[in-house]
Amino acid sequence: MALAHGYDVSDYQGSIPDDAEFVIVKASEGARTEQADYTAKRDEARSRGIVLGHYHFLHAENDVQGEVDHFCRVVGNVPAGELLVLDFEPYGQPVADGAATAAKNAWLAAVKARYPNNRVGLYTSVDWWHRTDDNAADFLWIADYVAAGSPRIQAAWRFHQWTDSPLDSDVYNGTVDDLRAWVGAAASAPALAPGPSASWTTPARVTRDQWGAAAPSGSYTPMTGALGIKIHYLGEDYQFSDHSTCAAYVRKVQAAHMANPSEHWVDIAYNELVCEHGVRFEGRGHDVRSGANGDQTLNSQHYAICALLGSTGSTTPTDAQLNGLRDAIEDYRHNAAAGPEIKGHRDGYSTDCPGGPLYSWVLAGAPRPASQEDDMPFTEADIRRFIREEVTATALPDQVWNHPLPNIVKQADGSWGRDGSSKEAFWWLVWQDVFHAQFMDAVSKVGLTPEQIRQALADGTLHVQVTVAPAATPKGN
Repeated sequence: MALAHGYDVSDYQGSIPDDAEFVIVKASEGARTEQADYTAKRDEARSRGIVLGHYHFLHAENDVQGEVDHFCRVVGNVPAGELLVLDFEPYGQPVADGAATAAKNAWLAAVKARYPNNRVGLYTSVDWWHRTDDNAADFLWIADYVAAGSPRIQAAWRFHQWTDSPLDSDVYNGTVDDLRAWVGAAASAPALAPGPSASWTTPARVTRDQWGAAAPSGSYTPMTGALGIKIHYLGEDYQFSDHSTCAAYVRKVQAAHMANPSEHWVDIAYNELVCEHGVRFEGRGHDVRSGANGDQTLNSQHYAICALLGSTGSTTPTDAQLNGLRDAIEDYRHNAAAGPEIKGHRDGYSTDCPGGPLYSWVLAGAPRPASQEDDMPFTEADIRRFIREEVTATALPDQVWNHPLPNIVKQADGSWGRDGSSKEAFWWLVWQDVFHAQFMDAVSKVGLTPEQIRQALADGTLHVQVTVAPAATPKGN
């Protein structure tokens, strides 16, 4: 029997290999991080008609509900026949095995409740499968680098990640026809248009009553068939300030709009505003047209969301503001029937709005900023202190230490970087070269913090492993 073969991919891989019969695409990580190429890979898989899965990498120390909400915002409505997966590898995370297991189970249950017509499963390593309970929800996807289809576990499995060279490669425990029958529908089923979802949790926002809005002077025009969202900025000088001033500024914007003699606005023109602190302020709100997009035709096509951002002064959005804007976009998609388009005010109308920096974000697909969940990564001083305080404490003259990390390899230009795999990476410390620039660069790229290193040392996932002679060939991956 020829097992169905496929791949799991993230932003480290440029495209889905041509021979894939299924693919599982990384959608999100933690409570904030998205994959920049997730949508493109998802759409490619759907257009090619191959079985598709979406996975989330868990940070077990975080609030589980926040991670569930984030994953569901990213993947949106998922057609029957597509898989949802939790990547459970809490190496180096400051959480005990029992707490990590509880987080895993809570995530699986919550996602299954939101997507009852999709199979929800667990990806993990053999090591973690033996350290956690046997709950994998609908299916188990096991990582074990042995012959394809022969993972070293007794439990029933559906997918086996059997190698990461040159790509993360997987097999299904059956033929491709078996796989299609198991997922319950042909994977070529078209994607569902974004729409309301009763199970989606709306991020909090400041209501009109809370920020002290004046009552509108007339009635709104209902919004139907919105194509999506248009992003705006203030178009005037604005300086970031303490959050206590933001509500007053929103009131100022409303007063200026309602007093404008040429526009005849009955209220603040925007459906929503987002301050530099990432807090959302309700404007006209859901299901009504804005007055901000330039003319009635443009107002009938897109909702208007404005960043408290200046054309002079503070002109570059903060990470918190970008996250708040993204929360608003997802809210209007789920709760106000907004379509998938994300555009700038200048698209279709002669204006500089929303300014260069914010418009560049729009053109990039309005992604969430890179994760800020962990502490700052190692600096060179951190690395030196760690080596002096932790490694020298072993009293070994030459040592090799390891930690399960993204694989670090030498690039064609001589620099060091990730190759996209996630197997255990073995780095060497030959004593006289311990401060070599390549080693520091490799550790810095991984982004471990001193606290994560110390925790890993304490729980045994990071340790001195081998004593080598200074002249010996370093042991690599």
